[in-house]
Amino acid sequence: MRTRFAVSVLALLFVCACGGGERPPRVDVSIADLRLAQAGVLEQVYAMTLRVQNPHNFEIVADGLSFSVETNGKLFARGVSNEPVVIPRLGEAMVQVQAVSDTPRAIEQIMDFQNFALDGFRYRLVGRFFSGNQKFPFDYQGKIAITR
Repeated sequence: MRTRFAVSVLALLFVCACGGGERPPRVDVSIADLRLAQAGVLEQVYAMTLRVQNPHNFEIVADGLSFSVETNGKLFARGVSNEPVVIPRLGEAMVQVQAVSDTPRAIEQIMDFQNFALDGFRYRLVGRFFSGNQKFPFDYQGKIAITR
């Protein structure tokens, strides 16, 4: 009985160790442009251009992406796209997307403006590109210093 239990535990550990395999290949994504496209009472829509760099020795044919934008550690906007994009091997592509923010989040960021002046404006872009069942995650952080 003990032997069966020990073998079962070892088998379970082996399966768990093998299942957590390799991390998915990442892409490098940054915000190249951000503009207010539409402002309403309840939400705002931003037109964004993302610069996507592929550091891998293979082409990525993406059929969608999802992302979120944080500003100074707080969720600001989210976006999705099902537009196909080809990111060349060891190359880059510019991707047009839209992000949506609601009014309470925008007001919260405006109310926090005093901290921007002291600490600068920090932002983070987190998401993933999809290529069939394959996912290509990204996580980019930047800071804009505000000088007086």
